[in-house]
Amino acid sequence: MLRAVCVLLWIGFAVSAGNVSAQAWPVKPIHLIVGNAPGAAVDTGARIIANSLSVSLGQAVVVDNRPGADGYIAAEAVVRAPPDGYTLFLASQSVVAIDPHLKKSMPVDVERDFTPIATLVDDTFAHGLFAHPSLPFTTMQEMIGYARANRGKLSVAISVPHFAMLASWLDKRAGIETLQVPYKSATQAVQDILVGRVSLFLTNFGFFEQHLKSGKVRVLAVTRPVSDWPQVPSYASLFPGFTFTTFFTLLGPGGMPRELVNRINRSVAAVVEAPKFNQDLEKIRWRNLDGVRTPQGTAEFIRQARADWGAFIKEIGLQPQ
Repeated sequence: MLRAVCVLLWIGFAVSAGNVSAQAWPVKPIHLIVGNAPGAAVDTGARIIANSLSVSLGQAVVVDNRPGADGYIAAEAVVRAPPDGYTLFLASQSVVAIDPHLKKSMPVDVERDFTPIATLVDDTFAHGLFAHPSLPFTTMQEMIGYARANRGKLSVAISVPHFAMLASWLDKRAGIETLQVPYKSATQAVQDILVGRVSLFLTNFGFFEQHLKSGKVRVLAVTRPVSDWPQVPSYASLFPGFTFTTFFTLLGPGGMPRELVNRINRSVAAVVEAPKFNQDLEKIRWRNLDGVRTPQGTAEFIRQARADWGAFIKEIGLQPQ
């Protein structure tokens, strides 16, 4: 009987401590882990998000860049962290929706090792295919014709994995062959496309728009229409049925207490669903269209995105490696 009473007291203490911790959060700086280098489009967006959260929470939200290993240096740092709400992951589609279809084994289990908290960005808006202006084409159709006549001559700068798949999808759908050039940093890719070391570059439209306006690059197509660039065709207008889902969710380490997760979700909702948040994101043409969602809604959003990416990857013909 004494042992049973002790166990019940211990459980009650643990639950009480968890509730107190959730109510007190945050009492120290929060680390927002980002799997991209400083200067990349994702880093820019992460800092907009972190600054907005810092103001709302009254506590510093620090962007912690952990680039490398296709995002898994960042992912594993989150998995190893205490589930106390002070280490959070700005997770894109790469780790949680794409890689489960591409990797036979992963260093993390996306279902077990993370706690879904909120949906920060459900539309990273248009991604563009940009070309150096010295090349002898100005449209996607002309580029395809040139590529067919010059197989393997065009190079494509790739700074994130899902752009590699988009380049592969275009090769297959258009019947062309381009050379993918991987970059660890988007900053180096930018430098090389601007001086013509590579022919093409796939990246966030808003991130690269300044160079389009200055005439340093041309844009051939975008993954979805851009309202103030109506002359630029979308992939779907050229290739019916095209879909390309990109997003950012907020995840924590696995095993976070439910009350703490709900507390963070409500805090994030106050930021994400305020008009200023989308106004700030518009600088890089990101948006949140359907709100922060609940933790359960975020988990479902990720599951649906994983299914969409599975269909996209199947069309390319990629097999798990």
